[in-house]
Amino acid sequence: MAKKGQGSISGVRKDSHRIALVTDSASDITTDIAKELNISIVPLYIHYDSKEFRDGIDIESDEIYRLQMEEKAVFSTSSPSPHDFLSTYEGLLRKYNSIISIHISANLSAVMKSALIARDLLKEGNRIEIFDSRSGTMGTGFMVLAAARAAQKGYPLEKIMEILLFLRENIRLYGTIETLRYLRRSGRVPAVASFVSRLLTIKPLLGINNGTVGMIGIAVTRFGSHREIVRRVLKDFSKERWVMLSVIHTLRQQDSRKILSSLQGQLNIVYSIVNKCTPAVGAHTGPGLIGIIITRLNRDIADLFI
Repeated sequence: MAKKGQGSISGVRKDSHRIALVTDSASDITTDIAKELNISIVPLYIHYDSKEFRDGIDIESDEIYRLQMEEKAVFSTSSPSPHDFLSTYEGLLRKYNSIISIHISANLSAVMKSALIARDLLKEGNRIEIFDSRSGTMGTGFMVLAAARAAQKGYPLEKIMEILLFLRENIRLYGTIETLRYLRRSGRVPAVASFVSRLLTIKPLLGINNGTVGMIGIAVTRFGSHREIVRRVLKDFSKERWVMLSVIHTLRQQDSRKILSSLQGQLNIVYSIVNKCTPAVGAHTGPGLIGIIITRLNRDIADLFI
């Protein structure tokens, strides 16, 4: 890494960090974490009643859930525009040697497409790596956290990309939701799954496979669904040497903390967090989502969090 105070070459200050991190708001990276790790977040847009809101800036999750429950409001979301990414990339390229831009699955959103268009519009687009997390919420967020910590430690670009590939292959989601109604409206689960859920009053269990949300099982009650996702996590990860996990939720803070507490004594956790989902996620799930996002770690990644 270049030493401080040596001027600039080709518009890049030598005293700058080598690698900048960019993500979208669907990664559920909090404002505090973004500031701490110098992560740039490009917001998605939320649409309701002919109005447009920037995710997490102009509207908060609790307002979305209130409108969904009291007024049966239907929200939609859209990707940031290529111009949104362009302005972010241009500013960062003046200070950094390269950018890693990590985003929600291309199967769930057009965010990746906008980021790729923006990169192609830049003369120095070869300094930007666009990475499809094939996940969402803290599945994407964990990749961003690991990459940001690695960048702060001075890891080279190639090593950070290896970390991202490892996490993409190993991150898992075990989720449950009160109803599939909102996900069906957004086209993110089949209509037949939503119909069966309503007909039988069951609680669907959700996972992400190759970047697409799908049902992985059912439970009869809310408590039963919580117990089942915990059981599956312990079955799959109890023998791992290191794991990190997040319990994500929409209006289920207390239940989420109970789930995290039940897992802490049974798994070798090096990093954990309870996250309220961003409005862009809540607009599609409605209130009542709880998910455990977890990944095994290798020594290199575990060392970033220990």
